[in-house]
Amino acid sequence: MGERIDQKKEIKKNNLLNAAQTLFLEKGVSKTSISEIAERASVAKGTFYLYFDDKDDLLQQLLYRISHDIIRQAFDYTERNLKPEFEENVITFADWIIVYFTEHTDMLRLIKRNFSWPLIERSLSANGGSDPLWHAIAGRLLATPLASVSNAQERFNLLFIVVEMCGSVCYSSIIEHRPDTIDHMKPLLYTFIRKVLR
Repeated sequence: MGERIDQKKEIKKNNLLNAAQTLFLEKGVSKTSISEIAERASVAKGTFYLYFDDKDDLLQQLLYRISHDIIRQAFDYTERNLKPEFEENVITFADWIIVYFTEHTDMLRLIKRNFSWPLIERSLSANGGSDPLWHAIAGRLLATPLASVSNAQERFNLLFIVVEMCGSVCYSSIIEHRPDTIDHMKPLLYTFIRKVLR
């Protein structure tokens, strides 16, 4: 019985997040009201406050979810296309993120400069550290040359740098068109990533 109630709550929360994402992409965050989000999710406005403190709280949780999903897809793609060299797998991972944002500029505009590993870390921590994605990434890092020369914190820091750089370069190049196009920035970014990993 309790499990069914939890499932219903999770469905309502996801419906609110989905409704907000759709409206934010259509109208922008500032032009979207909580009433509109609740109406799009087919729930009473008061229900919104059972799951979120306010619109900012909802936006943060939505950004966590989006970031987590992008990282999961990038990791899954990298796992399906593994190469013998660790550096090239990190480049594959980074490239997937860049291609995603190039093809989904609306999502990049929504995320702005908020696509970073700390967002994902908070999302993973919210699940009590039991997130399968985090365990898969941590396990993969243990099977790399980094494991013999770095500790868990240093490996986490490396992921932070890679994800942070990808998000920042994508936003600057794709949305702000500075300092150059993403096609010109990618080779520089990949050269830098390879140097960091050696």
